[in-house]
Parts: sequence; structure tokens; C-alpha cells
Amino acid sequence: MMNPSKSGWIKKYFSILDNYHESLDQYPGAILSTEELFYGYLQPTGVMYGYPTSLLFLENDLMDELSREEAFKILLLEGLILTDHLKQGKFDIDALENSLEAFVDFYEQTEIEHAKKGWFHFKDQTPYEKLESIIAQRVDIKTSFSNKLWTTYLYNSLVFHDLILYHEYHDGVPAEKLKYKHQQLAADVMKIIAIAAHADGELTEEEEAIFEVFMASAKLDKDDRDDVKAYWDGDKGIDDLTLNYERSWVINRYLMEVAVLTVWSDRIVVQSEKDFLELLTEKLGIASDEHDKSFIAIQAFVMNNYETVPFLRGKNDAERLMDGASERWKNILGRNKDKLAAELKESKDLMALIAKSTTEELSKEEKEKARLQLKDLARTIPSLTLFMLPGGSLLLPIILKIIPDLVPTAFRSNHIDEEKNEHGETDEKTP
Repeated sequence: MMNPSKSGWIKKYFSILDNYHESLDQYPGAILSTEELFYGYLQPTGVMYGYPTSLLFLENDLMDELSREEAFKILLLEGLILTDHLKQGKFDIDALENSLEAFVDFYEQTEIEHAKKGWFHFKDQTPYEKLESIIAQRVDIKTSFSNKLWTTYLYNSLVFHDLILYHEYHDGVPAEKLKYKHQQLAADVMKIIAIAAHADGELTEEEEAIFEVFMASAKLDKDDRDDVKAYWDGDKGIDDLTLNYERSWVINRYLMEVAVLTVWSDRIVVQSEKDFLELLTEKLGIASDEHDKSFIAIQAFVMNNYETVPFLRGKNDAERLMDGASERWKNILGRNKDKLAAELKESKDLMALIAKSTTEELSKEEKEKARLQLKDLARTIPSLTLFMLPGGSLLLPIILKIIPDLVPTAFRSNHIDEEKNEHGETDEKTP
């Protein structure tokens, strides 16, 4: 049994790692970019939000035997392995210690974290021991919180930064530049959370909880903390946000998702918050539908985990989410509605699976079959790639809401009949 709370766990991890290549072959690079694959694997695990819900390469049954802190340690290691695979085409398990040394070098050269020196000779520490020390420090947040609503369950919510920057480290970005970028990115995340929290003119308990745990994770110096406080106090706003450094697609996506997570933390998004997200979209210089996609990603995460993550409340919220997700998918896929209908009519098996997903959980084999068929469609309709990501099968019923008459009645056990009432309006009923 592997115990990430005791020394030697990384070596044990690799001894039980089996067929991880199968997990890495889910999404074709011809459709999704390296950054999209990086995001697609990691977003559903909860690492972006500071709460581990699934592992990348080990069986998720192991989660029941681990504390959340232990699971988060494993997830950080797996994120580093994933990045190696995506950037090099493979994880060099035959030269394992060299790969682990690269992880350690990244952390220490960028000064994000340092391995603690041993009692005797630091030079005698193995790469395994150094990395275990670094990961333990990165996951842990040594602080006390006044607000326990979310923070009881969260660990270092900025660990995802490490993986983003290690992604760039592979591209040869100098360590000194990454050190500076790490500090800027941490401060900007805090500023965006503060602006988002003020967007509706009212600070909620949920927003304060998010701000506290991210601030504890950020480890900002005094000048940056004072600057962030000005945003939290409402003295500065989005017009003061500079974001004057090179940002990849995944950094922009992360910043947008942090904003969405904050405005949506009370499950209500008012017009002023929608306006803020539009302004942030412009500030980041990204496509106008990016905040809709960020909403969908967070909604899929919540719908997939509301029973296990304490701060995700209850099933009623998940049902409300599905309705909201439907509207956003209509915005994203609407322009491809006719093309989508034409393509889907050629795949009766996929239509049957979509229909079945509206009334019952698909089996693992059925989800895989749906994903493979959606992969083919995504070659002509790129927006469908989001359905291919982990958790995407939960969004399949939305296709029926977008194109309600697409699937033949024979395939639809929850077929909705429409009748005209005496006022000539459409009523919907389920027989």
C-alpha cells in the first residue's frame, strides 16, 4: 500500500503504476492542441480549484483510501508526469531519476519551492526524497482561516500555477523569467478574485472564503499584498488591471475560470457580474465565448462531484447548473446547429446514447463509445471537443435541448410531445 504521508511514497508510486500510456491516448493531438490536452486532463481532477476529486493514472478507487492531502500530493506528481509526456511525447520511465531531477531543478531554479535539507547531508538526498519534500510543502497551507465554509476542504489552490509554468519550462523559458511570472500571476489571480467579488456590489461569505484560501496559497510579498488589498477594499478595479506579460491560452483560461468560480460561488450571476466577465474577456484578449466555456467547465466539474465535494452543496444546485449549461451551449453551438443535426443523423448509435444519457447513467463502455464518435464529429465541428473531455458525457443531454427534434422518438424514452393550448402557445408534457 502506498502512503504519501510517509517517506518513499514516490518510489512506491512508480512501482504500482501500470499502463498509464492508455490514459494518455484519450485525446488526439490532431484535434486538440497540447495546451488543450493539458487543460483537458487536469481540469476535471479538481487541481485547478484546490480540491482533488480524481487521479490521472492510478485507479480512482484509491481515493477512498487516501486523505485529500495525500491525493493532492499524488495529483501534483501526476501533473508533472503529464507535462513531461505532452511536451516530450513520453515520460522517460527508463531514466526515472533524471526526470525527477528535472522536477526538482524546476522548483529550485524558479525558487517556487526548495527541498528541505536532511538531518545529515543534503547532498546525499536522492531525487525521490527531494521531490517528496517539495511536494509536501507545495500542498500544505500553514495558516488559520476565519472562514471555514470552503477552506476546511481546500489545499494550495495555486498548485496549478506550478504545472502551467513547468509546461513553459519545457519550452526553454529561463527560470528567472518564470520566477517573476509566478509572482505576477499569483498577484493577478488575487486581483481578479477581488474584482469579481465586488462586481455585484456585495461581498458574500463564499467570495470571502475563496479570497482567503487563494491568498494563503499565493505567498505574496508585502508590496503585492498591499496592492491586492487595494482591489479587495474596492479602491481599484478592472481598469487598473495591467496583465502586462505574455500569457498562453491556458493561463487566460485559468484566469477566466477563477473569475467565473468567484462570481458564481453563490449560484447567482447578476447583470453586473455578466458585464464584468465581458470586460475581463476583452482585457485578456480572448474570444467572446471563452467565459461561456469556462462556465461550462466549472458546471461539468460540479455536476460530476457535487456528492463528494463538501463545498458543492446539493443536487438541486446541480440540476440548476444543467439548465444554465444548456443556455451557454446554445450560444456556442447555435451557429453550427444545422451542421450538427446533419452529422448526427448519420450516427444512429450516437443518437441512441445521447437519448439514453437523458434518463440514466451511461456505462463506462457507453461513455467511451460516445466519446469516440464525438471525436469524429469534432473534426468538422471543433466546438464538440469539450464533450470529449472528462465529465463531458454529463453534457450530452444538452444536445437534445439544442436540437430537440433531432433524435427519433424510438430512441427517446423521455420524448417530449408539444401541443398547442387554447392561446396558441406551446405546452410541453412528458407522457
